[in-house]
Amino acid sequence: MMKVDDFNKRVNFAVTFIVVGLATFFAYHNGQRVFNQNDTLRRALAELPWTDKPEWLKKNLHIMMTRANVDIEMRPFGVYTLNYMSFKDVMKTAYSFGNILYTKKLSIQTQY
Repeated sequence: MMKVDDFNKRVNFAVTFIVVGLATFFAYHNGQRVFNQNDTLRRALAELPWTDKPEWLKKNLHIMMTRANVDIEMRPFGVYTLNYMSFKDVMKTAYSFGNILYTKKLSIQTQY
């Protein structure tokens, strides 16, 4: 992108990179928010006063605490989890792939 001589192409590449990056980030951000809600639920359940409550409430609280230990995740197509760690991995992979293509292009240009 930075080696292009035409200013309009530079701006076009930069805007495309920012728009695609932000759209991808928002999807992963929503997945991270869903993932974080599980920790909030665990903390709220742990802070409930339960010692002097009826037996039915204790049983329900036990069921909820057991179920809250299963993490809620957004997994589109069952392939990967949407969170910040997988966003970082996707960005690193995209950079590596782009770097390989750029290196290949430079090697082809220097041969001729």
